[in-house]
Amino acid sequence: MIIERELFSPNAFWVWRYTLDPSVRNIVLMGGSSSSKSYSVAQFLSILTYWEGTNQLVMRKVGASIEKTIYTDFKTAINGIEGLAEHCRFKQNSIMFDNGAKIDFTGLDDSEKIKGISQYKRVFLDELSEYEESDLKQIRLRLRGMEGQQILAAFNPISEEHWIKKKWFDLEEWHEVPMELTIGGEKLPPELCRVKAVLMNSPKMILNHRTGEFEEHAPDTVIIHSTYLNNFWVVGSPDGKYGYYDYQAIANFERDRINDPDYFQVYALGEWGHIRTGAEFFPSFNRGVVCGKFPFNPELPIHIGMDSNVLPYVTATFFQKEYKPDDVQQVTQFDELPIESPNNSARKAAKVIAAKLREYNYTGKVYLHGDASGKAANTIDENNRSFFDLVIDELEHEGFEVEDCIGNKNPAVATTGEFINAVWDGRVPGVAIRIDNDCTTSIDDYQAVQKDENGAIAKQKVTNPVTKQKYEAHGHVSDTLRYAVHDLLRAQYTEFSMGRKRSIYSEGEFKFFNPATEYDYEQAIVYVLPSFGGRFALARLARIADRWHLTDVRLRPVKGNDEMAGWIRSFTATMYVVECQQAYFPMVRDLRKDLPQVNVLKLGSDHRVRISAMSDWVRAHVHLDPEKMSEPEYAAFMGDVLDYNEQSPAEQMAASAVLSGLARIIIRGV
Repeated sequence: MIIERELFSPNAFWVWRYTLDPSVRNIVLMGGSSSSKSYSVAQFLSILTYWEGTNQLVMRKVGASIEKTIYTDFKTAINGIEGLAEHCRFKQNSIMFDNGAKIDFTGLDDSEKIKGISQYKRVFLDELSEYEESDLKQIRLRLRGMEGQQILAAFNPISEEHWIKKKWFDLEEWHEVPMELTIGGEKLPPELCRVKAVLMNSPKMILNHRTGEFEEHAPDTVIIHSTYLNNFWVVGSPDGKYGYYDYQAIANFERDRINDPDYFQVYALGEWGHIRTGAEFFPSFNRGVVCGKFPFNPELPIHIGMDSNVLPYVTATFFQKEYKPDDVQQVTQFDELPIESPNNSARKAAKVIAAKLREYNYTGKVYLHGDASGKAANTIDENNRSFFDLVIDELEHEGFEVEDCIGNKNPAVATTGEFINAVWDGRVPGVAIRIDNDCTTSIDDYQAVQKDENGAIAKQKVTNPVTKQKYEAHGHVSDTLRYAVHDLLRAQYTEFSMGRKRSIYSEGEFKFFNPATEYDYEQAIVYVLPSFGGRFALARLARIADRWHLTDVRLRPVKGNDEMAGWIRSFTATMYVVECQQAYFPMVRDLRKDLPQVNVLKLGSDHRVRISAMSDWVRAHVHLDPEKMSEPEYAAFMGDVLDYNEQSPAEQMAASAVLSGLARIIIRGV
């Protein structure tokens, strides 16, 4: 076959190199979006299928997503390779070549395809981060019986706690591969094969069961790490003669770099990180500001924050408090222990903690902070001692003096969260909270944990695919931070909780959009409270990327149903949401006759909690129209929003309640 190299971006050349190396079992393409990971695999696997006459299997976690994603990539890739499409037929979930070879497409939910996986030369796992670790283990076990079989995978790195990193990449030793390639007997110019990095694992000594001798197993896994800068159909070819320079894509990445660095880190730079949703419990946690190298100080006592949940681990976090010049009190988390099975019981966890204390040669008093519910009697223990009774007993048995700092009642979740955010925002003078870079499980939790409608931590349950046990994936580490900070900074916390600012917003926290610019809005939502504190309130938000423009509002005395329905009909939207008492349901039914997607919600019972919980999202995402701020109704609406606090009467809550309702709808997904 004669293949023009102008077809390819660098990823495809590296796929070419390693798919032809039978010693390489795993080829992983990791990186940002628009880096041509999946498309490069589609190009060269299609060529190999015809050239070798071998079968390939392409998988996604859920089969329903295949047709509009990876199948389209393969079809486009084949049609872009001159002459190749003439030798194949495109069928549903399959591409058949006239030499008898084929590429099948399936989801992991098709168990029959998994059982017959040994007939394929290669398996490509698209969006690997969506798979469970057990999925990959099963595929590895079943892909056997043919020389040179390979597993290819592509994904965007997300959480540093993801099993791909913790249970695979971190367990290997890696070395960089020189950025040079020889393809078809020709050494490629460096600029044609340059990606962010190519890593290969180190050789291992394994037992040969036939000879009984240990022998060296050659490196068998390669990681190809790339970004959008390595895609010639985003930045153009190095010589400017082929490819495409996508000005809009470049501008979007640059916008993310400035406005959303977490998103930019994952989807542009292809680095491990977290994507913000707008509903974070710690929206003010900025890893670049809060984290650093903060080692244990042997001159300071150790405080341990502890959570009594045993799944996915017993949590122990290590803190120290230091008084700095100018009366600054600095709390530093310098270590962590996510204590997993088989040590995730009170006594065994205490032994692990004791071992860690001995690593630091620590002989001072240990101050224990934690969940008050962990002091309840434990029926498993023959003496009915609590979880923390057992922890303290075991630590004392290990030779440590322990001071029990656990209160009889837990501090308010929402308020402690607000306090920590305020510290990280610099709004609490004389206080600092720092996290050591090596506390990766903690950092992951602080970035990932979400806020529920009441402003507390949303502890969503997940199911272990192997044990089928249900547990809360995030929030336990964040709880230990809250307990420790509450106790170590009690005076500042009390002052903060008693003297919170007059309003939950300030004027400078809202951004404005340019009404003179033409916007191609992706959707618009109208949210209505027909009767709230004696007033009719309506707001229309229109979306552009992750921003929402507050284009129109209504804030008027309650009128008859027909008149209020007319106000609603005066605004176009893709969705209408009416939150109301049952008496207004007939009005909603009438609106459904001529408006698209009209939804009705029963009037909520505690709007103050919802307003507080959604305020961070509203600050970050809602942009105002500066020209309409001079209009009486728009100005009155925003005046009520800016003046709202927890003591505001019901008639001054309507505007804030409408915005919080919109925020809740959007965060849940519309």
